[in-house]
Amino acid sequence: MKYFLFAMHGYLELFKKRGQKTLFEYTKKNNFELFMENGNWGFVLLDRAIEKSYFEFLLSESEFPGEGFLRALKYNIPGEKNDTFFLGKFVSMIDEKIVEIEINLNYNEKKSLLEEIKKEVNDIEVFLFENEIILKISRDLPKISNEFPNKIKGKSLSEVLFKNKEMEKINDFMLNSLNKLNFHPVNKVRGDLNEPVANFLYLYRMGKYMDRVKLSEKLKKKIFYYSDSDKLDGLYNFFEFEKLEKISEFKEDCLYWFDFSLDYKLPPSIWVKKFENFTSDILKEINFSEDKKFLFIFDPFFNPDYEYEKNYSLFLAVNFNTGLKKKYKNSCLLFKEFIEK
Repeated sequence: MKYFLFAMHGYLELFKKRGQKTLFEYTKKNNFELFMENGNWGFVLLDRAIEKSYFEFLLSESEFPGEGFLRALKYNIPGEKNDTFFLGKFVSMIDEKIVEIEINLNYNEKKSLLEEIKKEVNDIEVFLFENEIILKISRDLPKISNEFPNKIKGKSLSEVLFKNKEMEKINDFMLNSLNKLNFHPVNKVRGDLNEPVANFLYLYRMGKYMDRVKLSEKLKKKIFYYSDSDKLDGLYNFFEFEKLEKISEFKEDCLYWFDFSLDYKLPPSIWVKKFENFTSDILKEINFSEDKKFLFIFDPFFNPDYEYEKNYSLFLAVNFNTGLKKKYKNSCLLFKEFIEK
């Protein structure tokens, strides 16, 4: 048997009603119809964010190392035991209240702001990438999950700072940004243009260093992944998946994990076209047969830096044995049905 898992990020939107119909009803399904005819639809409860949701397919929630560490793996940031990682985002604060969370900064502006905050701070490293900021501190801090940025607009400074005494160093770093950035040249220009200033670096979703898990040894199956985005690259590095360079010649008793993402900034007509391309191009190469087992997950995760409401996502299971349930509150059980039976 060959195993194919398709994680379709944002594609749940295709199944939501817009007037009398869903976008899915408008799509040309070509090769997908055969999968629907031989499959069973159901619902699986995912977590509120993309990395944690798919980690919990494979291991328990208690073993989740945190988004900060997985993003560090995504960029091959070196780490060792007791290192702690945070994600960072510039937001706008007025009178100790967060008034704006979406601030359009280019790479050089963020670099200049971070250099100002980092002055005279020696035991914290900051890594800047095109769309992400990652902070690393060589301290064994308590594992605490705070909110994603989309949940903090309107909150006060005291509400977004950590309450634990052990996190005082992290709070000081955030407060340092507030003290230094109001009169930074980048923000002076933004003020002159009547744009929100980027005067507070919010640190969130900490991650703790953990040894990687070679999942192929645990499952006794080689695992390959193919992705059209980098949203889950940290997860694949953590579990030591092998990258699938070409979609062809699939080997027996291997797991092939595909993930495809929609861009929330693009119009729905483009979403429809992208799904049609997936069915006509990707599924055509894989081809339906009874010696293959398929699991399609249609989730809401457009944005990896966004916390969604915890709700059911849609799945299509193809060539499963009998006993498949209509609803799964524990996604790990659905994965076991897929990979073990």
